[in-house]
Amino acid sequence: MIPKQSTIDEIITSESELFYVAEKKYGDYFVNSFKFNGLLQNFTVSVDASRHVFAAFLSQVRKHLTLALFSAVRLHHTQAMMNLRQVLEAGAFAAYAIANPDKENFVEKREDGYLDAPQGLIVQRYKWLEENYPEGQKPMKQFKDIINQTTAHSNLIYAYNNFYFNEETGKFETPFFDIGNERLVKTDLWQIGNVAMGLMDLFYGVDKKIGSIKFVDNFIPHLKNLEVENKRLGKEMKTILDERIKKHTINKPK
Repeated sequence: MIPKQSTIDEIITSESELFYVAEKKYGDYFVNSFKFNGLLQNFTVSVDASRHVFAAFLSQVRKHLTLALFSAVRLHHTQAMMNLRQVLEAGAFAAYAIANPDKENFVEKREDGYLDAPQGLIVQRYKWLEENYPEGQKPMKQFKDIINQTTAHSNLIYAYNNFYFNEETGKFETPFFDIGNERLVKTDLWQIGNVAMGLMDLFYGVDKKIGSIKFVDNFIPHLKNLEVENKRLGKEMKTILDERIKKHTINKPK
């Protein structure tokens, strides 16, 4: 569908329609991402009261992963990535909070009575994760770095997602919705599922030594089934990309 966007009412209607046609348009990529989001929203039965800081950050993870999913299928790539950045950051802090639950590990009280979240404490959290759970922390850091280098800041590359010259009218167009790119949306959906998978696996791994979280029945089998599908989709995307690269290489003038 071509989203209507001439008025606020049209934009609101188009946003809803884009979500409801997403499964048909993006197929297994949407389904996998949607199911990962569903599991993330419901993978805990209870959390010990002493781990309320974990629960607070988990609420951020859940909120922004859902927003990333909405943004991806509503053709807002930059917004999807910025929401995923929030997910990665809150997810790292949530994992740390499972083993380090004291509020003093996250905030300091200033002389004026207000709370502050100093950079030193943030560095401390990432250092702990790198030392104790490098396999879980490393891919999150790598993807966060990619976002920081691309969509976290305005640049001309992504500005062209919302700009083109209309030859029929002879005018520049600045659409609200990204110019359609099915492959990019599928990549976003795959990445959303992949991030959710990595974080839930990390939470489970950290809590293994703590026992502060009660997980839903069949959590691990459910997670593994979605992981198998996510890996299949990742291989499919790589194959398509390799074919595109091969095609352009073959056709390249000598």
